[in-house]
Amino acid sequence: MGHLHDIVCGIGWDGLTALGTVALALISIFALLYAKQQLNDFRKESKIKHLIDLVDQFEREPLAAYRSRLGAKRAPKGKLQPLDPDDPPPELHDLLNFFEHMGYLLEGRYLELEDISVEFHYWIFHIWADAREVIKSEQLDEPIYYEYFERMVVRLGDREHKRMGKFELPSKSEIEDFYTEEAHLPSGSPIPRQRRLKHRQG
Repeated sequence: MGHLHDIVCGIGWDGLTALGTVALALISIFALLYAKQQLNDFRKESKIKHLIDLVDQFEREPLAAYRSRLGAKRAPKGKLQPLDPDDPPPELHDLLNFFEHMGYLLEGRYLELEDISVEFHYWIFHIWADAREVIKSEQLDEPIYYEYFERMVVRLGDREHKRMGKFELPSKSEIEDFYTEEAHLPSGSPIPRQRRLKHRQG
């Protein structure tokens, strides 16, 4: 006790108060940093969950059936048909609405652009390339229609251009092949892994 009394007397109560204040400040800083890390971890987990849910939804009914029927309607017997902007297949709107929701989540930072690119770029670009006239026609009546989908396509296209040095939307023949594949995809089957790997190459 004598030594403690000597230390206290040597530092003085003002010094002890200052030390206590510094200690409390450091504890508060560490607590804030920990809370921030916990929040960041929660946000990352939340984004992953959103992505998993979207992949699961895309692979299962009813969306899987919409994809297959749309492929059969757009490219019967492997031949791409003209698309009437005023009377598109209803399944096309189902896909457009799905990607509009995805674009909304991206805009709200509930998804990462990289994750969307890895999992969905193949479908996003082909559906957009085929449906552009439909979207433009509907945006004449209401400019906000599919605005989030459009923003997502622009961001993905910019990303591809920076990554590869060039970017072009799929051609008519590529869209034709895309729909032919979709039409013969067994309902409920997972997203083809090779499409993801192809994106990683180069």
